[in-house]
Amino acid sequence: MNLDQSIKDPISSADVRKRVEKARERQFDRYQEQVTNAKVSFEILSAKSPLKDHQLKMIRHASSKKQWSNRVQIKIIRLARTI
Repeated sequence: MNLDQSIKDPISSADVRKRVEKARERQFDRYQEQVTNAKVSFEILSAKSPLKDHQLKMIRHASSKKQWSNRVQIKIIRLARTI
């Protein structure tokens, strides 16, 4: 979807709500409890959503280059899981 298309066909609040509800259902199925990717422990996140070697390598490379802390790296992994 491009910018022109989103202006012509705005997404309704009801549509957004449905998408959020589906995402929450997937998270419940994944973690077997009412927890979001932002709140689940990193150990559970890693076990349920393991990163592939090339993905870890990309994160390590970017983290080294940008001098990101472990905390920032974990936040990036959480964000990627959410997306």
